[in-house]
Amino acid sequence: MTFIRTLLGAAMGTAVLASPLAAAAADAYPTKPIRLVVPFGPGGGTDIVGRLVAPYLSAKLGQQVIVENRAGAGGAIGSNMVAKGAPDGYTLLFTDTARTIGPYMQKDLAFDISKDLEPLGLIAGTPLLLLANPNIPVKSFAELITYAKANPGKLNYGSSGNGTPQHFAVELLKAASGIDITHVPYKGAAAVVTDAVGGQVDLASATPAPSAEFIRTERLRPLVVMEPKRLASLPNVPAAAEKYPDVVLSIWFGLMVASGTDPAIRKKLETAVNEVAANPEYVEKLRTAGFEPNSENAGQFRARIQRELKVFGEVAKKAGIKPE
Repeated sequence: MTFIRTLLGAAMGTAVLASPLAAAAADAYPTKPIRLVVPFGPGGGTDIVGRLVAPYLSAKLGQQVIVENRAGAGGAIGSNMVAKGAPDGYTLLFTDTARTIGPYMQKDLAFDISKDLEPLGLIAGTPLLLLANPNIPVKSFAELITYAKANPGKLNYGSSGNGTPQHFAVELLKAASGIDITHVPYKGAAAVVTDAVGGQVDLASATPAPSAEFIRTERLRPLVVMEPKRLASLPNVPAAAEKYPDVVLSIWFGLMVASGTDPAIRKKLETAVNEVAANPEYVEKLRTAGFEPNSENAGQFRARIQRELKVFGEVAKKAGIKPE
């Protein structure tokens, strides 16, 4: 019994010592550079915003934040690397809406976004528009719904590809409104917009960045925005939510870290992300690059992820989208 008590005492002493040591480590964090993993290739929206964010995070955390592109499998390779990596706060994931669509597009994902990754905060976004070639007999969102219902399957729309937010946004609208328009997947946003201008597709689901000049010159007509409310830059374009409250989908950009990361370290990271999101200089650069500020704290970001996983699951089921 004396021997057992001695062992128990030693174990308890070790636990007591471990707590201050862990606290001290969290207080000292970070003591070396931090990797910011972008799970897509250079030049895309996620990479652009990630590289805008990195220097501001570096300034807040007192260590260099280095962007590292780990592309492949629709963002799953880089995301899995962070999810299954050491939960020490030195490898962060900079990702987008693709993470909540991924489970419905990709079979056998090696990680679970709800279990293996912890949200730190949302830091930027970009709205999604449905744009029309001016030659089709539709001049407004209301006319689109009326015409599409009267002519099922006659109109088509282009998106950046199967499983993209641009694709899911229109499928969400179709499910809510009951319209039937045919999806034409492309490999990238620029080609969709160009073909909509040329009349190869009737409608384009796109972000403002590649379509702004065509909207300005009236070569594309914006019909609706998939936001909770109208955009200040396009005040005459209705939000889909005005008629269909559940049709809300934008592209977001946010940071995550491996589950199991020390709560004190997570808190430091969350604070830094929130402060960067509120930095006027960062916001100005973000808008200059064609994106919008869209700040949510860790709790709000977590709630968004859970909501989108549910909504996208329903959209995939109604649209017959199967993981590949």
